Amino acid sequence: MSETFSVTIKTGGALTRYLPEPGRGSTRVLQFEHPTSVQDILQQWQVPRDQPMMTILNDTMVTRPDYPTTLLSDQDVLSLMPAITAG
Repeated sequence: MSETFSVTIKTGGALTRYLPEPGRGSTRVLQFEHPTSVQDILQQWQVPRDQPMMTILNDTMVTRPDYPTTLLSDQDVLSLMPAITAG
């Protein structure tokens, strides 16, 4: 039997629409049973590959090239926030 781990996922703005149901608000605590990458999450939630966003794992920015190799661990906090533009 494999051990599960918990990850808190926070979203902002338009990215909230990609969160899985059920739930309310912009945060979910999800359970995983196997190694899961940032890319796995985005694919599972059908977030478009060209979706502008900032991806932050435990207060550290994750760049798109690192999505496939950035694995989530127990008690991680993954934040998916809309890109900020200024003009």
